[in-house]
Amino acid sequence: MSTHQRLEAATNLSQLSAISDDIIVACLRERFMTDTIYTNIGTSSLVALNPHKYVSSNADSILHKYATEYRDSSDHQERLPPHIFQTTNNAYYHIRRTTQDQCLVFRFVFTTHSCWLSPI
Repeated sequence: MSTHQRLEAATNLSQLSAISDDIIVACLRERFMTDTIYTNIGTSSLVALNPHKYVSSNADSILHKYATEYRDSSDHQERLPPHIFQTTNNAYYHIRRTTQDQCLVFRFVFTTHSCWLSPI
């Protein structure tokens, strides 16, 4: 598997073998170039890159797949790739199951020519 394929296949930045600014940017770029705009950071953070176009992964039919994934408790099920639908479903169903409040924090960084990740 080539470096580009490995970076594109990395769904969670925290699981990269070597972590540096260059590796993270390269990983996000490779995923972005294939319209894979969502990437996890650990278990509770998600990076979403704005593709400035329609992406089929944001269709209503995909939303239903993530809702079904959450309800399916079987161990042999293959996980769907990271997505904002997954994050919001997890928060919503956690509220329903435990009656504990949840909070989703969205941080947007806009510039004329670039974007970057920054801590909250």
